[in-house]
Amino acid sequence: MVKYRLFTPGPIEVDEDVLSECGKVFPYHRDRSFAEVVEKTTERMQEILATKARIFFFTSSGTGAMEASVVNLLSEGDEVLIPSIGKFGERWREIAETFKLKVHFLDFPYGDSADPAKVDECLKKNPAIKAVLATFAETSTGALNDAMQMGQIIRAHDKLFVLDSIAGLGADELYMDKWNIDVAIGSTQKAICAPPGLSLVAYGDRAWEAAQSSTLPKYYFNMQIAEKFRLKGFTPWTPSILVMMALSRSLEKITEKGIKEVWAEHEKWASVFREKMTGLGFKFLAKKPTNALSTILMPEGVESTPIIADIRDKEGILFANGQQELKGRLIRFGHMGHSNEADTLKAIEVLEKHALPKIKGS
Repeated sequence: MVKYRLFTPGPIEVDEDVLSECGKVFPYHRDRSFAEVVEKTTERMQEILATKARIFFFTSSGTGAMEASVVNLLSEGDEVLIPSIGKFGERWREIAETFKLKVHFLDFPYGDSADPAKVDECLKKNPAIKAVLATFAETSTGALNDAMQMGQIIRAHDKLFVLDSIAGLGADELYMDKWNIDVAIGSTQKAICAPPGLSLVAYGDRAWEAAQSSTLPKYYFNMQIAEKFRLKGFTPWTPSILVMMALSRSLEKITEKGIKEVWAEHEKWASVFREKMTGLGFKFLAKKPTNALSTILMPEGVESTPIIADIRDKEGILFANGQQELKGRLIRFGHMGHSNEADTLKAIEVLEKHALPKIKGS
């Protein structure tokens, strides 16, 4: 049995009433009662995203949804622009190159957000670009992109805007239709506060029109197949039924509270955490941070790995390390699922106790 609480930026701690849905007797996935769950979940997700877009659910991680968004939209040889601000921008490139797309890669330093002016400049220089594949909240660095300004620029060039909003969805202000986002991607284990296992892709009308001429190979992620089932309230393949039931309950709670209030709670407690930690002498990597997580940057000579292990073993709390070359350099605390006073103060307490002495000793 797990003997720690998750203070990581996904998967996150899930409320007991949401988690309890996974212990219920579940319906047949072709029964009308399950279609009603899918339809209600879709309506609530459209409300949270502020969109009228089609929403497709897949039993996969968020990376599966990223792949689904690409293979249904584009064809081999199409040109795409990727303004990368971390590991998930790099993942966009890996997916695009796997499907033989021509990639224009704008690489921004870790901790920075993408410069919309450089996106504009690249689109001017390369009119054949068909789509921009971007990240909203970069989980590896904690940086947030200006999706609204980026959307204005991309629409002005008449290109498609595909946004990996997996981490930011539910934590940061986001208006899919108003901000000219053609495709938005999400996953259950982040700020929409459900267990891992499902991802979603919201396809706007412009993206759906483009999808009709896509020739990239696809089967499990084929939205032309999925659309036939979506119209009846189903998914094309057997989904993670229990996770869908949990997601439905979680989205019910979010929409009852109101998404603006949920955003405000994330902003408040992320700000409290950073203010208190900065006052103690901690530094952060992200210059323009997301409300989804905070990334504490270790000073030269201090490793985060033993600190994280020490907190896990002695306090029963697990923070996340940095990824790949950032491993050992960061402590990442997810505000998703912890946008409240008790958990925020607990995170500050244990970091002050276990991490601060190491940082001061450096």
